[in-house]
Amino acid sequence: MSNTDTAVSEQTKREQLRQWIQGLHDEPVEVPDDIDLIDSALVTSLQFVSMVIEIERLHGQRLEPGAIRIDTMRSLKAIDAAVFQGA
Repeated sequence: MSNTDTAVSEQTKREQLRQWIQGLHDEPVEVPDDIDLIDSALVTSLQFVSMVIEIERLHGQRLEPGAIRIDTMRSLKAIDAAVFQGA
């Protein structure tokens, strides 16, 4: 897989996660790459576990316990760097 294919694939994972988060809400919401998903209430504490499961599904494997830290899961940008780019 070329670097271009990898970049597109990782972008697709981020976009799929963005769409999943948007699907949590009855009204349309914007989910910028750098917004804090927790502080903005885009993802509640109860939805956080479901989000980790969705990230694992998109990533194609279970996350190592050390990878699941609140600071690496706070924004799409952080998730992309910690999980999708590390794939």
